[in-house]
Amino acid sequence: MFTKRLKKYGKAKILILVMIFLSVALVFGTTANAAIGQNSEGLKSEQTINGPGFFAGNLVQVDGTVEGTTFAAGQEIRINGIINGDLFVAGQTIYVNGKINGNIYAAGQNLSIGTQSSGDVFLAGQNVDINKEAVIGRDLFAAGARVSLAGTVQRLFSGGGSDILINGSVGRDANLDAENIKLLDGAVIKGNLSYKSANQAVIDSGSTVSGQTNWQYVTTQHTSKRNTYLDDLGSALLSIASAILIWFLVRIWRPDLWTNNARFIAEQPLKTLGTGILTLLVTPLLIILMMVTVIGIPIGIILGLIYVVTIYLSKIIVAVFIGSWLTKRFNWTEQLKGFWPILLGLVILVILMKVPILGFLVWLLAVFAGLGSFILSSVKSSTVAE
Repeated sequence: MFTKRLKKYGKAKILILVMIFLSVALVFGTTANAAIGQNSEGLKSEQTINGPGFFAGNLVQVDGTVEGTTFAAGQEIRINGIINGDLFVAGQTIYVNGKINGNIYAAGQNLSIGTQSSGDVFLAGQNVDINKEAVIGRDLFAAGARVSLAGTVQRLFSGGGSDILINGSVGRDANLDAENIKLLDGAVIKGNLSYKSANQAVIDSGSTVSGQTNWQYVTTQHTSKRNTYLDDLGSALLSIASAILIWFLVRIWRPDLWTNNARFIAEQPLKTLGTGILTLLVTPLLIILMMVTVIGIPIGIILGLIYVVTIYLSKIIVAVFIGSWLTKRFNWTEQLKGFWPILLGLVILVILMKVPILGFLVWLLAVFAGLGSFILSSVKSSTVAE
């Protein structure tokens, strides 16, 4: 029962993790990008760069080659080149038509995928279209209000949303969860078709399902208190797991970032909280002012991404501080490169945030402390660099 409830959050987590990880990459990658002379808004067809590649702007177009993991964010994004590594992309409208020699993680309002990909593809958006030219080398995971598959998926297709339309090819099983499912003439599923829906799938006579077709009828049910507790527990565990993932990935990328930020909370608590309060209040006003002008829109988008992701990272920074403080207070030996202290800090924070009224105050203090430490650390780093 509990495992099933955890799975319920899976498709939403695709979107959340893509957005968070991409934003983290953009926050810490923009400075490095400028240093090596990359164009933050695109890459011409004759250009080749050694990754990781970071691209952000109102319109991002990558026609060249990136040798390494690539991150892109903006209002409209077009990936037409070759990415020899994983691709992380988030924006309002996204077109991926190039060759991706790795996995694809994409989130946005409208996604159009016509790529030749060698890895897995994770997609989340309002409208998700996998065009007939697309060839996905491994598995496809797609979640959206409307998901349309016209291309080829070499292995498994897992989809969720309101409407799912298939007139392409799936090399193995298709596992779907949607209100309306339709297989058009020419659709081919070489394995089993398993789906959960309140409505029976519409399967045209010209489509082919080589394996079995399994329909699990589902209806909307009232949630009991017991189910609510399980939902809360599953949500809390997934929140901790996603925070641990971000902590680990950033630690590999920037080993000292977490400790450098958490140090300000311990050494200058009042200054850190004051800076955080000021940042939380002033930043939205700056974003609004920038978005008024056409020139300032890309800057406003990037600043908004940084603002949102820093608020999310605040929880991790404060958890690192709690774990570090407890380690010193009780003279614990740090094991697994800080894993246990950060895990303990996150568990304490999540528990406190679940307490009515107190939870909001704890969250607010964590945001103040995290934002303040991030700003103070950034200012100190800039001063040292100069």
